Amino acid sequence: MRVLQQAGVFFEEMDLLAISDLQFGYEAVLQAQGIHVPVSQYAEVEVALRDMLRATHAKRVLINGDVKHHFSRPHQQEWEEVLSLLRFLKSKRVQTIFVRGNHDAFLGKILRDQEMRLVDAYQESGYLFVHGHRLLSDYPGFRRWKPFHTLVIGHVHPAVSIRDEIGVAHKFKCLLRGKYRDQTLIVLPSLSPLASGFDVTRSEKEKEFVSPIMEQCQVGDMVPFVIDREVGVKEFPKVKHLQ
Repeated sequence: MRVLQQAGVFFEEMDLLAISDLQFGYEAVLQAQGIHVPVSQYAEVEVALRDMLRATHAKRVLINGDVKHHFSRPHQQEWEEVLSLLRFLKSKRVQTIFVRGNHDAFLGKILRDQEMRLVDAYQESGYLFVHGHRLLSDYPGFRRWKPFHTLVIGHVHPAVSIRDEIGVAHKFKCLLRGKYRDQTLIVLPSLSPLASGFDVTRSEKEKEFVSPIMEQCQVGDMVPFVIDREVGVKEFPKVKHLQ
């Protein structure tokens, strides 16, 4: 497993680049709330994805949920950006696997029009990819899944806060690696430039997690791989040592 500074993960044994939580259309939601931000997220995501494909030479991309942000019918911005993403991926001649997230209402129709498919879960080589917004037992087809050694989820947008020498807290996106029951658990970072992240150091104290899967884990024992697009990726001590 190779964690990339653009907030993706390359699984060499499967020749698979995994990303999660693009959240296209988030700018429109913020603007509706009176928060005006430039509509620039898609361009940044495409640059990051191009850089990851160039660095890994991956032949396949898996998007582990929440391509779009609106829960309901796609906003015009979302529709245009999803189509732009599909055109970009086709131009790179990569096979793309879309895993359904809780924000991905109506995404299936967009993908069907492009002769692509949206799945609730994806398994390969002992890995299970799901978005992570529900218990595993609540997923369609749960009883037909093969045994797996590694569970990969998104949804959480994990981040850690680190204080500098004068006490100022800085928040960084991260990947988390730990245990889910007897399996390895990997929590993917959000690719969205506007999703600053859910601080797992704070939430471990408060026992608040956005994923029911995380609620069944010892989050304090998870290892964060802190991501900075300029500096790179750094493995940090366990979450409980960062509180």
